[in-house]
Amino acid sequence: MQLADSHVHLSDYQDPDRTALQSARMKLTLLAVSIDKDTSLKNLELARKHPQTVKAFVGVHPSEATKTESLDWHVNMLHEASGCGEIGLDPGYSESGPGSPQARVYEIMLEHAEKSGKPVQVHSRDAENACLQALKRYAPPRVLFHWFEKEDLLRDVMDRGYYVSFGPALLYSKKLQRMAASSDRSLVLSESDGPITFGPLGGVGGPALVPSVVFELARVWKLGFDDTGELLFRNHGRYTGGSRKG
Repeated sequence: MQLADSHVHLSDYQDPDRTALQSARMKLTLLAVSIDKDTSLKNLELARKHPQTVKAFVGVHPSEATKTESLDWHVNMLHEASGCGEIGLDPGYSESGPGSPQARVYEIMLEHAEKSGKPVQVHSRDAENACLQALKRYAPPRVLFHWFEKEDLLRDVMDRGYYVSFGPALLYSKKLQRMAASSDRSLVLSESDGPITFGPLGGVGGPALVPSVVFELARVWKLGFDDTGELLFRNHGRYTGGSRKG
């Protein structure tokens, strides 16, 4: 059975090639997200080296927006990439309101994604409404809100046809379990957000935890593990544009 890690910072690993090879043995596809120009370049190279396992997403994370001037490179890289990300807003890093560097970078990359027809991955921590408002002005083909935790906005996100991803925190977070239970299953993806580790899970993390996330979704949804894995991989195919069936 094929599974997918829809959000992993592969370029941040000490030995990303090893992580890619381990994931290939697990039949696990990796969507490698970037935070700036350098990590975008690294992830594109990893996708070239591991074309059956790694799909590169290129973009500027909110934490890097104030360091970013020209985004001409993003237009060029997006032609080769599988998608645009990780992009978004987060007031924990710097000002994220209208006219801020974060808002400027986010909207420019949304425009690039719309013009290139590439899916986006949105980081929206503590700025969920602002991220959603900006998306009303652009039309990227598919949108993923990664590690989305705003329970009262979940229905709004899904009513727009946007995807949400659940990661290892699902294994211990009652709120995330409630959100998963009430989600539209056709709009759910699995992720690790590696190399982030999780204290409540003994300090482990990474793509190897994705099967555990799938198992927990199966429990919450009262489905078999295989059925849940197949459903999630169909969702992954639609999100990345690799398949529109299912």
